[in-house]
Amino acid sequence: MLLQLTAALLYYTSLVSGQQRCSYVTVPVCGDDVNNVTPGSLISGRSEKGVAGPPGKMGPSGFTGQKGDIGAVCLKGDIGPPGEVGLRGFPGLKGEKGAVGQKGEALDLEDFKREIRERFLEIENLLPAVNCSTSSVSGYQRLRNYKKAVCDNGWTVFQRRFDGSVDFQRTWQEYKDGFGKMEGEFWLGLDKIFELTSGQNCKLKIKMTGFDDTTPYAQYKKHKGKGKVCPGRPKINRKTPTKNVFRFRSSFAIDDESENYRLHVSGFSGTAGDSLDGHSNGSPFTTKDRDNDR
Repeated sequence: MLLQLTAALLYYTSLVSGQQRCSYVTVPVCGDDVNNVTPGSLISGRSEKGVAGPPGKMGPSGFTGQKGDIGAVCLKGDIGPPGEVGLRGFPGLKGEKGAVGQKGEALDLEDFKREIRERFLEIENLLPAVNCSTSSVSGYQRLRNYKKAVCDNGWTVFQRRFDGSVDFQRTWQEYKDGFGKMEGEFWLGLDKIFELTSGQNCKLKIKMTGFDDTTPYAQYKKHKGKGKVCPGRPKINRKTPTKNVFRFRSSFAIDDESENYRLHVSGFSGTAGDSLDGHSNGSPFTTKDRDNDR
């Protein structure tokens, strides 16, 4: 019987290996009935599908693949042309009218003028002084016209000597241009003194300090009455129109170089002696290389 079953299985195997689609059923064989089993009786109709078995266990995870190469970086494209200007929007609705403000108080003209003056004075104090007469600072400083000057309580200092560090035995040209340093001993210069006094109402003050620390001074200021004839504002002489007569308006002034810087001074007062009004008034300037006293 076992030999017959083996033969049937071999026969089925040969059918499968022969690339033939076959199906078979198992025929129960009991006792001597195995002799009646033939290959044809084993391979008969299609059998019924069995019940699906339970799913198998999940297999282990596969190995992680290698990281791929980085792709090439693409070039940035060109900027596209600007779009067309859109249509103008509709105008907005007109807003509501605001509330009427309260009526202001009437402006006092005098108060307004006083406030304007105060504002101008505040601005004036922030700017450099126009000259020493408007300056509240004493010492070396730069004026509003970018010129340098030494001021002393409103006075313009044009000569200062105190320690003998500067030689004042100078030539005509040096006295014309000026010499020394304004931080120490100096002479401002005849041209600059003429510019300061010409046509101006100027006063002259000479301050001295003695060895006993006394401080005598001499001051020349304008007297009441008519002035003297010297440089000032020109006035045409009606009788002789070809000549210009200059009316003196100051107690201290000098002529220009064409008149050898002639001195004009009057109105002495002070605690020192008067060495200018009686002797040097009207005299030209003199230096070691240009004697104008003869």
